[in-house]
Amino acid sequence: MVLKSDRNDFKNKRFFKVKKPSRHFICALCSAPRQMKYKKNLNEKNYIQITVLAAFLAWAFYPIMGMKSLCLVFILWPTFEVANKILYRKEIPCPYCGFDATWYRRDVKVAKQKVEEFWSEKLPSTVEEQKPDMDAPAQGKVNTEDLELTARAD
Repeated sequence: MVLKSDRNDFKNKRFFKVKKPSRHFICALCSAPRQMKYKKNLNEKNYIQITVLAAFLAWAFYPIMGMKSLCLVFILWPTFEVANKILYRKEIPCPYCGFDATWYRRDVKVAKQKVEEFWSEKLPSTVEEQKPDMDAPAQGKVNTEDLELTARAD
């Protein structure tokens, strides 16, 4: 692709900065410096938040629900887990080249397709110029459909 010059010209670019990142690394495809705020699993701060929120909700709903209000922790915990996983997954794709390491581990072809989609959205005019016309027959090859149509006409 012609886009290699755009991808590798990172010396003159400014990168996103994340407040209080938990992880610093380099993108495997474009070698851009990356940072992530969220971790794969909940941390101590999240468990403290769950405990405080569950205690408050148990206190607030105790007159209505009684001792059953203590079970709210079992609703809050999975909610925090799902929210954390969604935020973590949202951060994984590279904002500079579109590379997603989790898709690369699962299926290389899908990862390649996602990177191509990223670049087609980012630079649509450049990618459209590179695509060959799939409807036109290739030079030097005979289109069999045209031969069948001319043979039927005779």
